[in-house]
Amino acid sequence: MTLTNYTHGITSFGVPVIGSGTTIPVTTGSYFFVDSALGTAGNDGKAPTSALATVDQAIGKCTANKNDVIIIMPGHAETVTATSIALDVAGVQIVGLGTGLKRPVFTYGAAAATITVSAANCSWSRCHFIGNFDNVAAAFTLGAAKDFVLQDNTLVDNSAALHFLSAVVTGTTDNAAAGLTIIGNYWWALALSPDAFVSILGDCDRLNISQNHADMAATNDVGHFLTITGDTILGARIVGNVLNVTGSTGAAVGIFLTGSSTDNTGIVAYNLVSSLDTTTELIATAGTGLKFFENYYTGTADASGKLWPAVDLA
Repeated sequence: MTLTNYTHGITSFGVPVIGSGTTIPVTTGSYFFVDSALGTAGNDGKAPTSALATVDQAIGKCTANKNDVIIIMPGHAETVTATSIALDVAGVQIVGLGTGLKRPVFTYGAAAATITVSAANCSWSRCHFIGNFDNVAAAFTLGAAKDFVLQDNTLVDNSAALHFLSAVVTGTTDNAAAGLTIIGNYWWALALSPDAFVSILGDCDRLNISQNHADMAATNDVGHFLTITGDTILGARIVGNVLNVTGSTGAAVGIFLTGSSTDNTGIVAYNLVSSLDTTTELIATAGTGLKFFENYYTGTADASGKLWPAVDLA
């Protein structure tokens, strides 16, 4: 069955309608399909039967700020290198189809392998990413990528020696990644000394990191979920995340969040944290300027977490 195109961005395979459900977004732009099993670089990508072979080929077909959508077909498999995928067209949404490991799978086979994002208002959702090399620096590296959204993806390490160091790392230019939104992702991290799930290396206004889960074997003394170094985040929403990390005893830095700036604004709320640390129990660096509401921490197995930091009784 072929696609039937209607006005205002509606396309139908007979009865089903692209953009009518919650998985594939409605758009007035164009849809492009990617399928490693059937696609070729010479196709136009406008239907599953004429799919492109790689995501980067599909990005090359998109028009900036036209709200184009790239649909990655179930079973798609792609190897990521340092230069193979550059999300450099503004306003593009990328979404994977399928469930479980029938979702599109992206395997990183080099330390420098990464997906670079250098355009504003883009998103990537519903895919599976595998760290398959020692110290893969980041699954996603952001440049001038304002309002990038990473949602409902899974990231896994193949082993303690084949792993990601971080899921997302920004550049050092202040607010180049402003509006960064990371929601509903899961990281199964097997490295013993990785960096944070998200590393913010420049000022970042409107940061939203919510409803993510990081399950980490790490034992190093770092901020395992979020590091903001000496930079400033304003209007932050760090809400409803789970960090389960092996951790180190007597940690000197915030287990969940660390940073040296005192000028941050926003809230850190309803996060759950566990690690081996039963002494200092420091889940966040003191003096960040952030406001904390009902975060819970435990360093003891089979025990419920306790409120952190201490309740304000003034």
